[in-house]
Amino acid sequence: MEESWSSGGAPLLRTRSLPLVLEAASGGVPTRQTKLDPRQLLTLTRHYYPEGGWGWGVAAAATLAQLLAHGLHQAAAVLAVETVRRFGPEVRMQAGCLGALSAGVALALSPVTVALCVRKSTRVTAVVGGLVAALGCLFTSFATQFHQLFFSYGTVVGVGVGLTRDCSTLMVAQYFKRRRELVEIFIVSGSGLGIAVMSTFIKGAIRAIGWRLGLQAVTGVVFVTFILGTFYRSASLYHPQRRAILHLKNQNKIKRKMKDRNKTDDRQPFFDFSTLKSKTVRILLMSTGISAFGINTPIFYLAYHAEEEGLGDTAELLQAYLGLAWAVGCAAFGLLVRQNSAECRIARQYLTQAAVFVCGLATMALTAVEGSYRGYVMFAWIYGIFCGGYHYSLKMYTYERVRSRNFARTWGFVQCSQAVPIAIGVPLSGYINVGCGGKAGYYFSSTCSLIGSLSLFCIDLHRRSVTQKHTKYGLRFLVIIFDKGLPLPNDCRGS
Repeated sequence: MEESWSSGGAPLLRTRSLPLVLEAASGGVPTRQTKLDPRQLLTLTRHYYPEGGWGWGVAAAATLAQLLAHGLHQAAAVLAVETVRRFGPEVRMQAGCLGALSAGVALALSPVTVALCVRKSTRVTAVVGGLVAALGCLFTSFATQFHQLFFSYGTVVGVGVGLTRDCSTLMVAQYFKRRRELVEIFIVSGSGLGIAVMSTFIKGAIRAIGWRLGLQAVTGVVFVTFILGTFYRSASLYHPQRRAILHLKNQNKIKRKMKDRNKTDDRQPFFDFSTLKSKTVRILLMSTGISAFGINTPIFYLAYHAEEEGLGDTAELLQAYLGLAWAVGCAAFGLLVRQNSAECRIARQYLTQAAVFVCGLATMALTAVEGSYRGYVMFAWIYGIFCGGYHYSLKMYTYERVRSRNFARTWGFVQCSQAVPIAIGVPLSGYINVGCGGKAGYYFSSTCSLIGSLSLFCIDLHRRSVTQKHTKYGLRFLVIIFDKGLPLPNDCRGS
C-alpha cells in the first residue's frame, strides 16, 4: 500500500495503480516520480480473474438468462403442440421444424456473437439479444398464418437467444478461472431448469388466456433477459492495476491521433480461425456435428408423442422431469470433473463419450415405448441425466483442450458445428416417423449419436501417432549425437 494525496492535502491509502508512482516529500507535496518495478508492469498484461465478488452476481444473472432464453428454445416441443392446436393438424409436420430452425439459427450465429463480444461490448450484445428475443416472441403472438412463424420464432427468436446465451458464457469466463468448473455447473443446469419452467409456463399461459395474450405474457418474462444484461460489468473494473491500464489506454489514444490516419488496422481479425489448426479441435467439431444429428431430437418431440398417445395432461410433467434430470446430470458430471483424487479420476473426453453413447441407447429404447406413462418418465430421467452431462462435459472438455485464452472462439465453432445438423436432423427424424410409422426416425437419431461417440476415439489415435512420431525423432536425434560423439544436452541427462 502507498499514500496518495487528495486535493486537500490529506493522505489516502490505495494500491499502486499508476505507471508512475508519486512519492511525497516531507512537505506533503509529491515532487519526484519513479517507475514501477517489473513485477507491477507484468501484472498489467495479464488478465485478472476476481474469482468471486461481483462475479457471483454475474453468475446468477447468467444462470437466470440461460433459464429464460435457452429454456424458451428447449420448450419448443410444447410450443409445437400449441401451434398445431392453433393452426390445425395440417401443419403438424412443419411445426416440428420450427424449434429446430430456431435452434440452428442461434447456434450458427455463435462465432459472430463471440466476435462481437471480443471486439465490442459483451454487455451491449447481451442487452440487444434480450430485446431481440422479446420482440421475436411478441411478433409470434401476432402471427395469423403459420408461415409467419418461420420469421418471428424461427429467425428473430433464434438470433435473440443466440446473443443472450453466448454472452452469459463469455461473461462468466471473465470472472472465473480456478472455479470455472464449479460455476459452469450452474450455468449449464440453467438450461435444464429452463425446460421445466418455460414448458410449464408456456402451456399454462396459452391454455389459460389464449395464443396472443399467452405469448405476450411469455414476452414479458423473456424481456427480463434484457434487464439481466445490464448486470454484466467487465471484470477489468476490478483489476488491481486498473488506473494504470486506463492511463496506458489514454496514452495509446494520444499516440494514435498523432500517427498517420492511413495506417493499417493491427487489431485481431473479426473471425479468428487459429484454433482450428489443432487436429484435436477439428476431430471434436466432427464428432459434435455428427452427434447433433440425433442427440437433441427427443427434446423437440417428447411432448408431441405424449400428446399424440393420449397423455396430453402429463406432457408438461414429462418436460419438467426432463429438465430436472438435465440439472441432476450436470451436477453429477460436474462432481466427476472436479474430482481431484488420482484413484477416482475420469478423463473429460471419456465422460463426453459415455454421455452421448448412453443418450443414443436411450433414444433407441424410446422406440419401444408406446402409450406407457411410466416408460416415458423412465426415459425422461435417463435421457435427461446423460444429455445434461453431455452438454456440461463437452463444454469442460473443450475448455481443457484450448484453455481459457482460446475457449471463447473455440466454443463458438463447437456450437456452430451443431447448427446445420440440428436444423436438418430433427425434421428428418420427424419425417421418417410419419413416413415409416411409429418412431422409426429415432433409429436414425440414435445411430448418429453412437457414431458421434465412437468418433471421439480418433483423438486417442491422433495422440498416439503424435507420441510415436516424437519418440521416433527423439531416438534418431540420440543416434546422431552418439555417432558424432557429441555431448548430451542438459535436459537429456539423467539426474
